[in-house]
Amino acid sequence: MNKLQEKLDFLLNKYSVYCKAVLNGERTVIIDGTELPLLAHRYERRFIELKNIVNNGTLVGLSVMRVAKIVAAGSDIYAELYRELDLCQFILQRKIKSIMVMQNENVLNTIATTEDKVVCTIEIAATLKEGEISKDKHEIISQRGIACDVVVDAQLKQDSIYVFGNENKKFTDVDFELFGLLIEEIAVVRAAFSIAQNKNFDEIKAIDENLKALVELAKKSAKSGDREVL
Repeated sequence: MNKLQEKLDFLLNKYSVYCKAVLNGERTVIIDGTELPLLAHRYERRFIELKNIVNNGTLVGLSVMRVAKIVAAGSDIYAELYRELDLCQFILQRKIKSIMVMQNENVLNTIATTEDKVVCTIEIAATLKEGEISKDKHEIISQRGIACDVVVDAQLKQDSIYVFGNENKKFTDVDFELFGLLIEEIAVVRAAFSIAQNKNFDEIKAIDENLKALVELAKKSAKSGDREVL
């Protein structure tokens, strides 16, 4: 975490953003005494480009967004649902209005519907062994075209460079100012910097409150077996 804080301090100094921003783990940041959720996933390039494809006219007649995610056993599946619900709303630029959940211990299946009837299906499983990197896939289906953050017919994300020899290595650098960090770490630093620079505290809090309300409805639906409406 010290490494990420150093990179954040570097950006704040480079772009003359005069405030105190301290990372509090990888989910929140404290800016001038106010703790705010980072929503760091929004700053991964793959999700930004999916959002652009969905909203710039490339896809027409959206019908379904499909999400699959597998995380380590023991992970909070509702924390993962919080993230995926936010990605659905961020990428589609639509609000989710209803949700139905089926849960079986560490597995969660969700059907959420947006205000204009786009269906989001979210499958989450906490089944990986400890230390295994999480796997996820996001796909949008429309009347004209399909967009996905994983190569067609692939199950796993690819890296940019592979070096094969006595020791196999792989490299993916996506940010010239934050060279050497993992993609998820870059997103954390960029999210914290963006909030510090834009001071959009009210917007971030409103997004967080909306997502927490959706998660509570999801938990209620999992118990009742009924569709819940926001």
